[in-house]
Amino acid sequence: MRPIRVVLADDHHVVRVAVATFLAQEPDIEVVGEISEAASLIEVVGRLKPDVLVLDAHMPGQNVIQAAQTMREQMTNLHILVLSAYNRREYVVGLLRAGASGYVLKDDSPEMLVQAIRSVANGKEWLSPRVLKILMRSVRAEEPEPLMELTQRETEVLRLMANGAKNDEIAAALVITNQTVKNHVRSIFNKLGVDSRVDAVLYALEHDLAASPDIDEQP
Repeated sequence: MRPIRVVLADDHHVVRVAVATFLAQEPDIEVVGEISEAASLIEVVGRLKPDVLVLDAHMPGQNVIQAAQTMREQMTNLHILVLSAYNRREYVVGLLRAGASGYVLKDDSPEMLVQAIRSVANGKEWLSPRVLKILMRSVRAEEPEPLMELTQRETEVLRLMANGAKNDEIAAALVITNQTVKNHVRSIFNKLGVDSRVDAVLYALEHDLAASPDIDEQP
């Protein structure tokens, strides 16, 4: 029986080395490649054709959620297992909707990662217990939908952000000043309960507010 072919995708070298070293001890798992840049995800995975892609939730250079969706559409035999420090609902739900079969946190045990790889390789789903709790709390919450609290102008700003527009481009499109855009962005962060542009855009994409090829970290 051939081993499970795994590709590791993480922009942190130390993470890839640590995971590869641990997985090398498992006779039924073979690491066949590593990816350090999100821009090369689709090309490398398509060439190596692994059984399982162990994928970080956020890598600079490309929208990982969109890349995951593209890979699942193009490579129906690929199983994606997210291994990330990000445990926000936006990341978890976004990647699961994009086609990921599992989600493990980086501070979960190595043994849990191995078990998750074996499970998703066999066509099953796997969620870290803490990720499952996050989803359960989210489902049980009866708080109003944050998007409903945005003004029409804030919604327009968020949509443009999700389409990759920077602050000066948003200002030009809406015929407002850069400072007004910054004020809207701060208000959006506050109403969505996020603290970065990345999280705001991920929230917008999760709620189908827009489709974006990139997420910019501009404050």
